[in-house]
Amino acid sequence: MPSSQQMNRNTRKYELNSALSVLQVFNPLNDYHIHHINQSTSPSLLHDLIEQARKTTTFTIDTEDDYYTHQPALIQIEFIQHKSIILLIEINHLPHSSSVVFWLIRSLLKVIFNSLNVIYSWGDAKDQLSKFIPSRLLSSETLLEINNMNTQKIFKNWRDRKPKRQCISVSLDTVNRLCTYSLQEHREEQEIASQIQANQALSTIVEQEEEEENYAVLDYLDDYNPMNTLIIIDLPWPQASE
Repeated sequence: MPSSQQMNRNTRKYELNSALSVLQVFNPLNDYHIHHINQSTSPSLLHDLIEQARKTTTFTIDTEDDYYTHQPALIQIEFIQHKSIILLIEINHLPHSSSVVFWLIRSLLKVIFNSLNVIYSWGDAKDQLSKFIPSRLLSSETLLEINNMNTQKIFKNWRDRKPKRQCISVSLDTVNRLCTYSLQEHREEQEIASQIQANQALSTIVEQEEEEENYAVLDYLDDYNPMNTLIIIDLPWPQASE
C-alpha cells in the first residue's frame, strides 16, 4: 500500500498535469521506436543498432540522475532519422564489464560519439556525460571527440535577438500551482537527503560503539585471564629408556 507521502505526491502531480493541460499537446515530428539497453539486451539487437548508428550522422542526447541518490542513472540517445530510434541506457542495470553485451554497448557509444557526427543536447553534453565515466561505458578520450551542438546556448542567442516574444496566457491559479508543486518537491528532496545523512551518521555511531565494546571485552579477558597469573616452567622431557 502506498505511503501517505507517495499519495500526496501523486495528487500533486495530477494537479500539475491538470494545470499544464492549458498548453498545447506536444506531437513529435516523426515516428520513433524505443530500446531499453541493459543486461538483458541481446547481442543481435546491439549489432543492428551499431549498423544503424553508422548510417546516422545526427543524434540528440540527454541524461538523468536517480531521483533519490542523485547519481547518474540514464543516458537517452535519439538517432535522428525518418523513424527515430531512441536508446534508454540504464546504467544501474548494465551487464558485467567483461561480458560481450557490455563490449557491444561500449562499441555502440563509440560509433555514436564519432567526431564526424553531430550531437545535439540541451546544455554541455561533455559535462553531462563525464559523470558516466566510472561506469566504463565511456572514456575521457571518447568525450573529447564529441562534436557537440549546445542547443541551449543557440536558443538563448535566438531569444535575445528576437524582437517580439510571444507568451502563453496562463492563469494566476496555474502559476500558483506550479510554484507550490516545485516548492513541495524541493522540500521532499531535502527531507530525503537529510534522512540519508542521518542514517549514515547513525550507522557510523553504531559501528564505533560496537568497536569500543569489542575492545572492552578484550581488555576484560586480558585482566581476568587466569593464565596471566601462572608461571609456566619448562620441564625437561623424560628420556626414553634404553
